[in-house]
Amino acid sequence: MANGVAEWFGLKRSNFILDPKNDAEFYAPRTGVDIPKLIEGLQVNLVTERPPKRFFWGVYGGGKTHTLFHISKKLESLLEIYPVYVECPSVPKKSTFLHLYHDGIMMSMGQDFVVGLFKDLIKSIGVVSFDELLNKLKEILEDEELSRAVASLLGARPDKELTFWRYVSGVSVPSRDLAELNQTQSLADSIPSRLANIIIIIGRVIKKVMNKTLVLVIDELDRLKSIADEYGISTYEEAFRKLVDENQRNVAIIMGCSGVNMRELPEPFAGGEQSPVLNRLGIHNLIEISEISANDVDNFIKAILNYIVDKEQAREKINKLKGNINETLTIDLFPFTNEAIEALKGTLRGIMTPREITQRMSDAAGKAFLMKKPFITREIIGG
Repeated sequence: MANGVAEWFGLKRSNFILDPKNDAEFYAPRTGVDIPKLIEGLQVNLVTERPPKRFFWGVYGGGKTHTLFHISKKLESLLEIYPVYVECPSVPKKSTFLHLYHDGIMMSMGQDFVVGLFKDLIKSIGVVSFDELLNKLKEILEDEELSRAVASLLGARPDKELTFWRYVSGVSVPSRDLAELNQTQSLADSIPSRLANIIIIIGRVIKKVMNKTLVLVIDELDRLKSIADEYGISTYEEAFRKLVDENQRNVAIIMGCSGVNMRELPEPFAGGEQSPVLNRLGIHNLIEISEISANDVDNFIKAILNYIVDKEQAREKINKLKGNINETLTIDLFPFTNEAIEALKGTLRGIMTPREITQRMSDAAGKAFLMKKPFITREIIGG
């Protein structure tokens, strides 16, 4: 039945809901979100070797995630970047930065990529003695402990590669396995700034091996609201302050967080530019993705319909309906009548977010299909 809606109205799919990842190429213009200007600012930072740090925030359903994916897609087509989308995991009350590091950031990069990256680094150094390899790694990574662990990957068995991955991803590693990596302490027991530094080092290696800049897109940070432990909050503050520091030149950090206002943001972001982390970013790097203004709703709906409706089929259907239409039906709003769109806007009652608008459009299409109506009228919206 899902495919029936698409065929019935000449749509490219069965609903109008935007998928942030799969619809990343598309973006409906809206007042207050200047995509070309945002892209230009990010490009300027990247080409001057100052990886950008940005914080996108706004109401739930306002389109932050879609904006983040769209920007990443655009940047990837313009510059040599390696984007990694990280959805902040659900965290317990006593969460520390280790949860985001392991369950979010490292899991999003993945074992194959991270282990393969360090193995490629070893290859790039060439055939040298073990001591010389270790010295070269220390020079590149600027971290003696990690250098010893990476050096152990030389000619390593798959099981040792797994041990390395467990170590570098922040899993507690038994002392016997730590010894195989020439380590005395598990990263899981490290301070937050040390974990942040591992991320920065990975960014440095991506630059050297792939000639690309790592762009970490960390979304859904409002989930940190569940943390009720002061120590846990302090670990996030410590790690994020290191990651967003202007002198951190190896990783771009683009963050997304929902909140009606800056006071409702989770620690360590509450209070906006006065917070420990966002203060380092500066107010010009805090970007609000607000509700769609009333003046933008018509253009937003038209852009959605232009993106999802097959115009060729729409014309055919409109031509067949001539003489049987009591409301105004135009190609730019099909399968909705002009009157239906006005009625739909009335149901929003001030809730002007992409999520709310596209959900109501989809519900209306579903109702009209079940009623076997050839187009969506004002009556269907109000029924």
